[in-house]
Parts: sequence; C-alpha cells; structure tokens
Amino acid sequence: MSIELNRIYNMDCIEGMEQIADSSIDLIITDPPYTTPTITAFGREKVRNVADLSIQETYVKTLKREFERILKPDAPIFMFCDDNYYPSIFRAFYNWNNTQMLTWDKGRIGMGKPFRKRHELIFYANRQSIDYHRTEGITHYPTVLNYKPVGSEKVHGAQKPVDLIADLIKGFSVEGSVVLDCFMGSGTTAVAASKTGRQYIGFELNEEYVEIANKRLDNEISPE
Repeated sequence: MSIELNRIYNMDCIEGMEQIADSSIDLIITDPPYTTPTITAFGREKVRNVADLSIQETYVKTLKREFERILKPDAPIFMFCDDNYYPSIFRAFYNWNNTQMLTWDKGRIGMGKPFRKRHELIFYANRQSIDYHRTEGITHYPTVLNYKPVGSEKVHGAQKPVDLIADLIKGFSVEGSVVLDCFMGSGTTAVAASKTGRQYIGFELNEEYVEIANKRLDNEISPE
C-alpha cells in the first residue's frame, strides 16, 4: 500500500506514517486524544502518581520518532493538548531546537468546577527555525489566539474551527505544501488545507468520522 495525497485513511496513524516517504511532510497539525493518566490504587486509596505520565510519554515518543523521519528538516508541528497532556509532549520534544506553547482563547467558558476553562493549549515544535509567513490581518503570530469555537455545525466533540487551522497552515507553510493530521476526526485540517491551496494526508481510526470528513470536503470545498 502506498499513501496518496488528499486522502483520509481509516487506519492507525503509526501504521500509516510508516508508509510515508522520508522528509516529505511540510507541516503537521493534529489533535490527539487527551488521555487521562492512570490513578494508582492501593486498596481503597487512589494516588496520583507522576510516574503514570510515562504511559502518555511513551506514546508521544512513538509519534515523535515517525515525525522526525517524515518531516522536512525545518517543518513544524502543532499539537493540541491540555494542561495534563502538555508535560508529556514538552518532555518528549525537549531536544528540538524550538518549542512554544500557544493558548487558544475561545472567548467563552466550558464545563468544570471550581474553574471553568475557556481555552485550549497548542504545542509548537520545530527542529530548526522557520519564518512566519505574514497573512492578511496577522503580521506577527501571537501566543494567545482568539477564535470562536465551532457552533451548531459541530459534528465532533473535539472539532476545531476551520479559520484557526487555516491561519496556522497559511502562516507556517506555502501553497502546494503537504499537511499531515494523524488524528483527523471530522476533517477540519483537510478542509482548511484544501481551502488554502495545500495538500493533505489524514489518518482516523473511527470509520464514521472518515465518512463525515469526506462529506465535509465534498460540501465545503468549491469545485475547481
């Protein structure tokens, strides 16, 4: 099997990336599941053990190994995460030359007690450096991003706004670039890549979401 451009594959992303050619990806934007660390139990007592984070870190390191092979030397990654997942990602990519934490401010609060979050985190990393390509309305890329969350058209619990992903793509790649999303979900990265003149590769384990993503591409991308 060979991986083709502009397709979303119903398969595990590690298995999929193993079939991608070396140094062929220009940008990775992805939103992995925010796994919750194991709670170590001693009888009835539950203990938050920092060693349990190693479960997350092992998986992130597996992703990183493939990222390093398939990315071009100066190609960046953006990974959505939360405050529990961020330490594992940061630790795994600590030896890359450039890392940064961005905050997506949604402008409205979500669920929670006593604190109700109105933001998500985005981890940025690059082995080399890359200049930001100025886009309309954004001359320098800030660390706090203000985008409204997806509204009534939402079809996935973790769905991101197309304009947020599109601005990342336009700012950190050029037309014709190949954008990879390892956890494609409802297809937002594919839609944003297509709208901005980029190519994409996506992997998604849930067959239902692959179908949803392909329908979105048919409905939201104007024919040539």
